[in-house]
Amino acid sequence: MQKKIFLAFIGQAIDQPENVFEIEHGYECWNLKKFGFQDFIKTLQSKIPPVNDNVLRHYELETESKDIYGLTEKSFGACSWGLLIPESPEDTVVDPFPETMFLINLYSPTFLYPAFAGSAFGITRHPHDKHPLEYSSFQNQAQIFKTKQFVSFFRMLLPQAQYGLWQFFRSKKWQAEDWRLFVAALLFSGLRDYDNKKNVFGWQREAADMATILEALFTAGDAANEEVGYRLRKRLAVLLSNQFPSIENDVKDLYSQRSAFVHGSFFAKIAKESKQNKVNNLPLPDFNLLYTHKQYVRWALIAYLHLAHITKIQPELFQGFKNVIDILEQAIIDVRIRQKVLLEVERVLSLIPILVSGKTLS
Repeated sequence: MQKKIFLAFIGQAIDQPENVFEIEHGYECWNLKKFGFQDFIKTLQSKIPPVNDNVLRHYELETESKDIYGLTEKSFGACSWGLLIPESPEDTVVDPFPETMFLINLYSPTFLYPAFAGSAFGITRHPHDKHPLEYSSFQNQAQIFKTKQFVSFFRMLLPQAQYGLWQFFRSKKWQAEDWRLFVAALLFSGLRDYDNKKNVFGWQREAADMATILEALFTAGDAANEEVGYRLRKRLAVLLSNQFPSIENDVKDLYSQRSAFVHGSFFAKIAKESKQNKVNNLPLPDFNLLYTHKQYVRWALIAYLHLAHITKIQPELFQGFKNVIDILEQAIIDVRIRQKVLLEVERVLSLIPILVSGKTLS
């Protein structure tokens, strides 16, 4: 049974005259500034009926509480927009918050942090370790979700949303490829720790984490241990060189920062220069490199997830290959296989909004 969920976000008022804008197939964008608190609760309950009368206390709070259930009118007033998502993985047990947010954050060029979620169990405030000031200016992403492209993207990748949350009954069915995808998804979600926040001494750890995600996708389980970086770059380029022509050389830069952090040369350089310099001259984080590679990782994970799903439901498409890594390895030298790969991944990559000069273009 499909489980609906509503996700609310803070930020400035959005440009939407309607209370509710229907995108497609029951997917909706809500302008929360057009709702009174009580009207919102009634509308939410009509769209997602409470599972029983016991959860009715999980909607409205008179005062703020450490309990994760319920919402005060003041907290609601800080919210700007929301998404009603009418579909979820078929095996969702309670509500599909983790799985849905996994796909939401794959689609968005910046991580989103819902103020609350509405489901058949009422309103839930999912905790995270960030202050609203750290992310509020990046939450105005309603325009990229109010599109048929988003709906197509979400529905196309919905089966792969399972990797957004580990469940024992799911893992019992997983093969090596599934575990590869779960690890990559887990590490990708962990990049939120660095979101809009860099540390002078630790910023290269983010580069190391992103390199680990790429290794989980493109080299984990390889029989050969030599030239890992070379094979990774070539396989990655098969997927993304059409969108990012310089990706092979750029990933070399990522690995340079990763190696400097892992092997200690970054800190050795700071120690040496600290003795020589008379003033504090600590190296600044390379914001552009980190942001660029976060997008590479996001696009690579999307493409890989889609290709893994297609090869599972249509094994005849790439007959004779055990997994996606084998397909990509062959695609490096086989033009026919590469064309098939590019044609397939373009179906999902063409749906992703492009960021230009700080603005997202659908």
